[in-house]
Amino acid sequence: MSAPGKGKGKLGAAFWAMMLAGVVLLAGMLWFTTQQVKVQQARVANLGGSFQLVDQDGRPFTRENLKGKFTLLYFGYTYCPDVCPTGLSIIAEALEQLGEPRRNVRVVMVTVDPERDTPEVLKDYMSNFGPEFIGLTGTPEQIRQMAKNWRAFYRKVPGTDAESYTMDHSANTFLLDTNGNYIHHFAYGSPPDQMAKVLRQVITGSRAKPGNS
Repeated sequence: MSAPGKGKGKLGAAFWAMMLAGVVLLAGMLWFTTQQVKVQQARVANLGGSFQLVDQDGRPFTRENLKGKFTLLYFGYTYCPDVCPTGLSIIAEALEQLGEPRRNVRVVMVTVDPERDTPEVLKDYMSNFGPEFIGLTGTPEQIRQMAKNWRAFYRKVPGTDAESYTMDHSANTFLLDTNGNYIHHFAYGSPPDQMAKVLRQVITGSRAKPGNS
């Protein structure tokens, strides 16, 4: 027979050992989460930067031109068979749902196909979606740098001849504040009502933290 209280002492020690292990585990999880947040914040802080491109009217377009309105930034090209027209149509529908506040928003598509997307081609293409839509082009190096600034992927996919190539590219839409800084991004296929909701929130100031959807 064990001495009175000896078993309870062992149980108590085991309980406190489990409690200590739980505290250590929780502290580790909190540390990991904090580091992940810091990494995400660093990535967000590094998005964007200065650039020099040309708009659909042949005029210089830099980061300064992004100021004054909220901007929806998209990387695509006019010869895109499906992804770009779908993505831009969703943006157009979101602006339609947004209503009058849409005057505070511009849409900028940076071409990933500067070989074919001249200012004239971009102007004709962007006119299909609305007056807020602006197309930008530049030299291949300027486009590469702009895409690098926003971690936008693209690559040429050869076709049957020199003119029939297509472009693989990422299709996120970045939302920028009135100073041209990243505040949100929409994954390809995000519904227009969700996009309109976020736009309304940022325009009214009820949403300020960077995020994605």
